[in-house]
Amino acid sequence: MPLLSLCLLFLLQMLVASANPMVHAEGTKLVDGSGKTVFFKGILLEGWLQWNGVIWEAGFQSETDLLKRLETLVGAEEVKNFRETVYQQFITEKDIEAIAGLGLNMVRVPINHRALDDGAGWRMLDRLMDWCERHRVYVMLDMHSAPGGQSGVFVCDPDTPDLWAAKANQDATVELWRELALRYRDREILMGYDLLNEPGPFWGFQLVEFYERITLAIRKVDPDHLIIVEGNHLAADFSIFTKAPKDSNVAYSFHTYNFTSHKTCEKQLNELRKLSLRHDVPLINGEFGAHTREWIGKTISLFGRKENGVSGWVFWPWKSVRRDYPTPRERWMYLNAIQPGQDWYKLADWLAIPALNPKPSPQQAKEAMGAFITASRPRNLKTIPDIERLIIGR
Repeated sequence: MPLLSLCLLFLLQMLVASANPMVHAEGTKLVDGSGKTVFFKGILLEGWLQWNGVIWEAGFQSETDLLKRLETLVGAEEVKNFRETVYQQFITEKDIEAIAGLGLNMVRVPINHRALDDGAGWRMLDRLMDWCERHRVYVMLDMHSAPGGQSGVFVCDPDTPDLWAAKANQDATVELWRELALRYRDREILMGYDLLNEPGPFWGFQLVEFYERITLAIRKVDPDHLIIVEGNHLAADFSIFTKAPKDSNVAYSFHTYNFTSHKTCEKQLNELRKLSLRHDVPLINGEFGAHTREWIGKTISLFGRKENGVSGWVFWPWKSVRRDYPTPRERWMYLNAIQPGQDWYKLADWLAIPALNPKPSPQQAKEAMGAFITASRPRNLKTIPDIERLIIGR
């Protein structure tokens, strides 16, 4: 090939690569700033900037309920200090280092909008971006709990009126995303914006229109980062997307769980692949897990098959309180157990169902909260080796 042609080809490649320096959609694939296809293997950092009782083995309680019940035991000031300690210590750079050491290349970060009410949550996100840049782990920001709550499920920490019934809550959600995009628009380690976790409006068109509104707000300050949208009704119903997104840099995110049988997700993937091709939009799995070793292994294999067109997956979660280590229930396998001890378990039982469990004393509750923080540190986690091997593919 003549030298002039080689130079022109090189310049063309450079122009294409520089068109968007961030992870972005290119047809049905996700590529990095150089145009290289990326497959994401991620983990969910739930229990940090968004809490729920399941992660702490405290029943089906929202973050707000957990905070209120703790306040009745130890007072508002002690709970405020505990909340700040969780922000500071539940996820640290050591966690990100350990995640990178497993060969994982992305963390999905659930956010409760309340974490952004003051400076604490913002400071932690800033630090997280720095840690992830050092260890080359991409970050997906996930609005797990929008103002009012995007569904009635406890993990969304719902309030009254909910997101869909109150324009003020919708306005606040849009503004939060604008602020997040303005703050992190220059971060190449940011993989994308997951606009709403497992939304559940009664009418699907409400969700599509709201996604468009948030996207427009983000694009006014950030033209480059990937927008991630989930299906309705626990990220499972994609029939709401009757047309391709108006924005060209969007991915569809689906969640895969099976709480009633051992069937894997071939049918779901087949339908989603058709939609992906029809709309020319990438697919990514935003959550899966909580099943048997065999099911988890098969699901990872399905996500990795080229014909299914999935650009990555996120295992749920990185760590959670579990009393059953080292012999976990086969049906609810996990990666890392936090084992805070009997004081915490008694406190967690009371937080779950106060009417049926003894109420801890303030001192017992304080000691339990301290034990929880200590047990959640990476060096104290208890790993299930079989699940680790499945996740890292060895």
